[in-house]
Amino acid sequence: MLRRGAAPFLRGRSTRSMSLLGSIFGIGEFEGARNTSLSRSTSKQQAYDLALLDYVSMNSHPKFMLHKVLQDDAPFLMGHVLVGASQCLAPLMHQDTLDAAARLQVASKIAKEGETTESEKAHVLALDAMVHGRHREAAALYEAILAHDHTDLLALRCCYDVYRFLGDYKNMLGVVTRRLPAWSPNDTGYSHLLGMQAYGMQAAGRLDAAESLAEKTLSMNGNDRWALHTMLHVLEARGNANHGASYANQFKAGFDNGGPLERHLYFQWALYMLDLGHYDRIDKMLEVNILTYQPDGAPHAVSTLCDATQLYWRLRFAGQDTTELGEHLLHNWSAVLPASSTDANEVSNARLHPLARVLRYSILACVPSGATPQPEPLMVEPAVDAGRLEDQLGLAPFQFSYPPDSGELEEVYNRVCQGFQAYSEARFKDATQELLPVRGKLELLGGTGVDQDVVEQLIIECATKCDDLRLAKLLLNERYGVVCRNCL
Repeated sequence: MLRRGAAPFLRGRSTRSMSLLGSIFGIGEFEGARNTSLSRSTSKQQAYDLALLDYVSMNSHPKFMLHKVLQDDAPFLMGHVLVGASQCLAPLMHQDTLDAAARLQVASKIAKEGETTESEKAHVLALDAMVHGRHREAAALYEAILAHDHTDLLALRCCYDVYRFLGDYKNMLGVVTRRLPAWSPNDTGYSHLLGMQAYGMQAAGRLDAAESLAEKTLSMNGNDRWALHTMLHVLEARGNANHGASYANQFKAGFDNGGPLERHLYFQWALYMLDLGHYDRIDKMLEVNILTYQPDGAPHAVSTLCDATQLYWRLRFAGQDTTELGEHLLHNWSAVLPASSTDANEVSNARLHPLARVLRYSILACVPSGATPQPEPLMVEPAVDAGRLEDQLGLAPFQFSYPPDSGELEEVYNRVCQGFQAYSEARFKDATQELLPVRGKLELLGGTGVDQDVVEQLIIECATKCDDLRLAKLLLNERYGVVCRNCL
């Protein structure tokens, strides 16, 4: 049977009691600068517990909190696993994605040379699967860990984020709800699980339940930025931009902590500004809060580039000048996957879900002048090798998530890319003909409904540029009808 890894939690204490512990030791809910590390006087177990809690709530990044601890105790396996997993799933910059591979090498070496529990071994295998793009294998490993220890908060958060990466929102919500009955409100991290459940409900369209649960989470832990993030999604889905912008402004202090969600929270705020027509505010957010200037020209994380690319297209469809933003995105997307074949490209490729590939191609196809490049082939993840995992772990993995039909996914991917290609070449009727057959299957690309909406807007934009405007009128009627229903 799997035993808990090297990081048992302080059971029977609330997150607020952890804050009291923090006031004693100078640690706790991490509200310092993101490059601040926990004190060396903090034991490695305390440091791990606190870094994990703050990461699960998306308040701070473990690579900063555990920096000194890992300097002093280099063989601390679960510390390296936590940092590597967070760099893989919630990178602040693209370099974090590459560093996750290096962190995996360190963790694998420690695991081979020392005594490890079955849980620790499974965590290392899951990190290896994520780094190399085998996300459903990683999810199966995390589910196996959780089947034997429902209190493993790192496995819960990582499994949740892997499902989110895959666009498998049923299992994203399910991985939490399958374990919640075994948790007590007195257990450390309980409020964080409620925040994760709230986001899953929002993704399932259960907006009232999501809002109520997110508010409950924030009442239990006002620093839970994942719950704040959920509230922003709920308000955006309801289509009330004034309410959303007011809410974001009210809780702005919760945005600026340099944590994993900071740039995305500003993206959510920018969506309200788009609906209100405050384009100058969006330009400022992009410059100061989302695509922050990097002196060394290092590329931003893929998740940040996806958000910025969506803003690029929304601004462009609104008739705004996006020339400078487009050039900036072209530089970043090109740097994420340079033309030369390198070992880093394998790791970078693993972090590009199908929708991210579409967004990257949209910039490569539409920003530079000259011939439009052809879409790159879609990479399909290998099937989960349950037999191999059972041999490695001595137990059968739990697989809840299965890939869609590869042919259907490839068709959606190719048609959407060809739609952007046709748009870049002013073949607007061709673009609509490519996109209409797959607009009901966009969820196969992954991402949220907000992410996929860029493709819907592309169809409308192309339809409005055709000689026959009947399709455009129908699509606009449909769009405004959806917005009105969400506002009710």
